[in-house]
Amino acid sequence: MQSLDTLLHEKYGPFMDLTELSELLRLKKTSVYQQIHQGKLDIPHIKHGKKYLFPSSETAAYLTAKMQ
Repeated sequence: MQSLDTLLHEKYGPFMDLTELSELLRLKKTSVYQQIHQGKLDIPHIKHGKKYLFPSSETAAYLTAKMQ
């Protein structure tokens, strides 16, 4: 069985964008954006201009920690 880190890296590459993260979490894109902006979703991210990027490995670690 592959780790979540490996699965995310194979599917999305080193970074995921907001649309990909919202699909993964099964939430609306606007909901994810609002939660990040309000500090309710403390998932590791990089803001590049107006675009949010989420490192796949750090996202996997965050989700794994939240599931335990």
